[in-house]
Amino acid sequence: MSLFDRTASTAQKTRIAIVEDNATARMNLRSHLIAMDNYDIASYSNGKEFRNGLRVRNFDVAFIDFHLGQNKNGVEWVQSLLDAKVLVPSTSIIFVTSDRLPQTIGQILDLYPDMILIKPYTIKSVMTALKQCISARKHLMPALSYVDEGRLQLALNYVDDKLTSGVTKRFKTDFIKLKGRLLIQLKHYDQAATLYSKILERSNSVLWAHWGLIKSEFLGGKWQQCETMVEGLLSAQLTKDKAHEWLACLALSKKDYAEAEKHLDNIKDNELTIQATKLKILAFSMQNKKQHAIDLLEKKRSSNLTIKERFDEFTIELARCYLSQAEDSHIDERVDDLMSAKKLIGNASHFMIDRQSEQQRTYMLARASLLEGDTQKATRLVNSNPHKNDTLSKITTMSDAIKVWFGLGHEEKAREILASCEEQLLDQDNQIELLLADNLINETEIQLGLTKEKALNLNDRGMQHYLSGKHKVAVDLFYKAHNLYPGVPAFSLNLLQCLADLNLEYYKDVSLQLLIDDLSSINLSTPNQQKLISIRDKIKFA
Repeated sequence: MSLFDRTASTAQKTRIAIVEDNATARMNLRSHLIAMDNYDIASYSNGKEFRNGLRVRNFDVAFIDFHLGQNKNGVEWVQSLLDAKVLVPSTSIIFVTSDRLPQTIGQILDLYPDMILIKPYTIKSVMTALKQCISARKHLMPALSYVDEGRLQLALNYVDDKLTSGVTKRFKTDFIKLKGRLLIQLKHYDQAATLYSKILERSNSVLWAHWGLIKSEFLGGKWQQCETMVEGLLSAQLTKDKAHEWLACLALSKKDYAEAEKHLDNIKDNELTIQATKLKILAFSMQNKKQHAIDLLEKKRSSNLTIKERFDEFTIELARCYLSQAEDSHIDERVDDLMSAKKLIGNASHFMIDRQSEQQRTYMLARASLLEGDTQKATRLVNSNPHKNDTLSKITTMSDAIKVWFGLGHEEKAREILASCEEQLLDQDNQIELLLADNLINETEIQLGLTKEKALNLNDRGMQHYLSGKHKVAVDLFYKAHNLYPGVPAFSLNLLQCLADLNLEYYKDVSLQLLIDDLSSINLSTPNQQKLISIRDKIKFA
């Protein structure tokens, strides 16, 4: 049997989860599904119950309500369950919502759902959505199995093979959507951009293709094209808030923090998602507007008092603000900030029931102890933690742990965690999480005096990839070295050489001309001067 002829077993019943806080709506949907076929159905009233259910079984399809009462919304739950690897990527997600607000639809589309079901729905609309979903899964199952196993290239090979040999019109869009996601995950950004562009050439109203193209261009370093496209979506009500969020991402990536703040000001504070709130906090913090950040987080906490998980997340973010403010102050002026941070961590710990949350709490309290100058207490905290040997999964916790272990003199341990951080960052394809994590790691390295060492390492890795012909990988490493430790001619020259070889006039926020002008304005060694002349001549005749 060919590698691409693997098929899912049909003997097993389709396993369906219903996640809906309204008991009547939950029972009605269950009744509709039972009337349709002999499905294996499990019902949950909130994300916590769903998470517990996933610990003992997987599902083929999940109907998830966007609004889940006094809990995080459906999108936030799905994202957190995927991040925690509790929900397998192959699970088909059908979002159910009565909310047609642009921000809601935008959040849902960000997760690449299989379907969106708008309330009030009919039995016919449920049947149509589910049958399409199950039928598409049967055709996609070999690829989805590869995705669950982390064998993304095999999944892409299967999808390409089927698209080449011919897929029925009914399922072609499902194959194309999966291909786009796989290309982005595999960092084939140019191919992903081409795929989404072709869809938009046929129909400019396909919203998931717009966001896919924007993400491909952003992650691929084509920020100018990305910005132009996003600006074109500002005028449409359905895409306006998401467009401002994207433009804030671009501005923050360019270190234009005032511009990022301005874009996020176009979204009402009560409509800022958790991720958008974190972007605004970053914009405030980088402009030394710590009090603005604190005020925003206090407001978000107050408006989410009844939504425990979200309230908890904003509480932890606020504690981090106070810790950061304490780090920027003299030891004698830290008392109030550290007291506020510890009180907030204590409040949030009432809801911390998993190991990763306990790790987070431990390292934040240990970090506070170090800022107080109490190394003995910090040592006791990390050594008495029963989960101290668990692998850390949150970048924020990793950052705290790096600072704590460096502060306690365990540099080797800190560097191990830093290396894990870098590895985890490579797997991230959510642009906001990538931006926030990258900024946090850079900030940690700056505080610990590791930027020069990191930049040299990035440049060396870039050169290895460049010499082996992997110019697209090399250009990003050279860019990061140049950006992290500016003023080193070798870094700028390597980046310039790579851009010239790739025939790229721009990459992210640098250009060939900008690099040439900067290098021409400083005294270079004779070999570097000759290299600059050689690259400049090559560009002229290209």
